[in-house]
Amino acid sequence: MPRDITAMVLPATGADTRLTRGLDGFAQTLGHARLRECVQRQGVSFPDVPPPAYIGWSDLPDLEFIGRHGLTLNVPVPQADSPVPAGRKDPEAQRRCEQDARVVAKEFKDLYGPLQSQWWPEVSAVRDDPRSREALRGLPGCLDRYGIHVDGQEGFFALVDRTVQGIEDSAGAARADRGLGAAYSVCMAPVEAVREPLLIRRRTAFQASHRDEIAALRRTLPSRIREFERRYGVTFAQPVP
Repeated sequence: MPRDITAMVLPATGADTRLTRGLDGFAQTLGHARLRECVQRQGVSFPDVPPPAYIGWSDLPDLEFIGRHGLTLNVPVPQADSPVPAGRKDPEAQRRCEQDARVVAKEFKDLYGPLQSQWWPEVSAVRDDPRSREALRGLPGCLDRYGIHVDGQEGFFALVDRTVQGIEDSAGAARADRGLGAAYSVCMAPVEAVREPLLIRRRTAFQASHRDEIAALRRTLPSRIREFERRYGVTFAQPVP
């Protein structure tokens, strides 16, 4: 847990988002733990729901992580290894348990979500800033040097999807993804060099205009995370390169 949680809630760089993804992953983990408790209590089988995972944002790419692991790796959130005993099929009971899980996840996200939701438009504004758009124009030319021929960022992401989905062998798909991610991390570095200072300046202004809300969150969020950890037997974690 960082001493100052500002960057965790209001990320301005790809590295910042590791803790931001940790927050969202923790909310998912809490819901998953509550779901596990509920189905065990009800004696029903575990519903077919995706496990908690760390999700990134294209507007705040963690280039170090992407350069090592690619763009499509689904990074699971660490969880205690405690398999749920087989139970009976009961769709209605399972739906109630899923709803219960969503309530718990929302209870945690409501601690920081309202403030964070006001920050995302600032991130979008930097993405659409003429200086950012000008820097992004250099992306296709850089990717060309790696044998990747696309007309822009959206075309690159579409190529990644087609490439990875078109390779049946999982190891081969992962290698292709890492290769594309390595090129992307290099070619996006000049873009992020332009965007990050713009975002950091905007965050400084945002902090000044939301001083009381941020101060309250600094006082309460770390202790509430520890409280949820104890209540549900889970641990806050973050993805690292």
